[in-house]
Amino acid sequence: MKSMISSPLAIATFHLLAVPTLPFTAPSFQPLNHCNPRRSFNPTNLHSTTSGNDRGFGSSRSQTSSQTPDHLETYENRHDLHPNLSQNDPRSSEFTPLSPLPPTSTRLTRLESESRSSSIYIPSGTDPYWDLLDEISRLEADLSAGREAGISSEAEQAVKALLRRKQAKDPEYVYRITSGAARAAERLGREEEARRFREESARARRFLPQFNLEGLWVGKYGSHGFEMINVTYTGDKLIAYKVTGDQNIPRGEITFTADLTPQHPTPTSFKPSSDSNHQHPKLDPIILSESSSKKWGTKRLPRFHGRGHAAEPNFQNPQFMEGQLV
Repeated sequence: MKSMISSPLAIATFHLLAVPTLPFTAPSFQPLNHCNPRRSFNPTNLHSTTSGNDRGFGSSRSQTSSQTPDHLETYENRHDLHPNLSQNDPRSSEFTPLSPLPPTSTRLTRLESESRSSSIYIPSGTDPYWDLLDEISRLEADLSAGREAGISSEAEQAVKALLRRKQAKDPEYVYRITSGAARAAERLGREEEARRFREESARARRFLPQFNLEGLWVGKYGSHGFEMINVTYTGDKLIAYKVTGDQNIPRGEITFTADLTPQHPTPTSFKPSSDSNHQHPKLDPIILSESSSKKWGTKRLPRFHGRGHAAEPNFQNPQFMEGQLV
């Protein structure tokens, strides 16, 4: 799959696509835990639409780096640290006699809660999830058309009830609604009500993969080689910090961010505000071809607004560049 957007930053099945002016190769990701095929994929070539330097102005010989990793790997759940350890190896005694510990009551409660949530929500980013969103869109269109045609109150209530049942399976919709309800309850001093909304919000958030990328990752930053980054969250904002740095972006600095705040679908009449703090419109997912769908394991790829960090050598003239997390 080709794209005319350059300089991608990516995590697992997501790319942060910054928009500098030099061509870059899109990152490929393979988690360090190779037992988890859901979180590995192959690279995609992306090319710039313009010429010049990474800062978007000045001499084309500028050495600005967009700091966009070509390859990221997660550093967690390493159950394959000794895949070739044989029974005859003297070290095998450290591993083979181990038996699973009995689950604690806390763990059993958590597993039961996760099981209940799995029966309610359809995980975001999966084909069944996209089918659910299509069905919700059709019901909303039917409801709007029915109102214009003057359908009966009973018919309207029946469509609304079906629509609510479908929306209750959408974790992003529930996360957006319950998060807002929790904030409203807190402002009114209703702590118990706010607590219940926060708990449901947290359950729904676990089914949104863009909120489950926290941890250490290793990414290939072009000619700079492999570097480690730490992905964390502040509310609904994803922030990736350099754990190891290079001559352009040193360690401890932010390498990219993404705004993951759930939003309403973008109305066709939306016009961006001149206010720089105005929230971006919701991005439609990328619709993949049949062959690409087999490669990625889904027929659509969600997108989120993000910003990539670029600078000249010795961290001179640093700036954040608008992009997308895909």
